[in-house]
Amino acid sequence: MRLSKDMIKHIADTIASNLESRGLVEYEASRDSISAIIAEAITADMLAEEKLNKDVEKMLAMHEAEIAKEQMDYRKMFELTKRKLAKERGIVL
Repeated sequence: MRLSKDMIKHIADTIASNLESRGLVEYEASRDSISAIIAEAITADMLAEEKLNKDVEKMLAMHEAEIAKEQMDYRKMFELTKRKLAKERGIVL
């Protein structure tokens, strides 16, 4: 699921606010700047997963005939390949 910039900003604002209100952190910078950093992290993570998905699609496309011949479940192959690549690349899903 792709999140809009507004949704990412809302999530980042909520995280920053909750961390502060629960006394888990004290900010030396403004909450807005902290929210912006959190939003950047969320966006970077989403972009990394998007790239991972594209790489998996390319890999499976190279084996499309074999997948069809063996009547393999494409979604299952996609998920297994994605998990393997994510682990190799140090991406937490």
